[in-house]
Amino acid sequence: MKTITTHEAAEKFEDFAKRAHNGEKFLVTRDGEPWVVLAPPASPKELLSKENGLKWPDFAARLEPYYTDHLAGPTATELLAKDKEDRF
Repeated sequence: MKTITTHEAAEKFEDFAKRAHNGEKFLVTRDGEPWVVLAPPASPKELLSKENGLKWPDFAARLEPYYTDHLAGPTATELLAKDKEDRF
């Protein structure tokens, strides 16, 4: 990874951006300290898998052992949809 200063990055941003797009990485320093990294974006697959760093748990599967009896009748979503239909 090549190190450049903020001044160099500002003066030649277009050049460094094109090079980063092609796979190079640059450590940008400010006052001699690391500040940011200029790098190519992650692949779309990586972005989707790391979205917000969160993975939602399967709540229904976690509750299944405790609530084994299924009640007959409409679900809460169905009841709300019906109520909404009646009002509009």
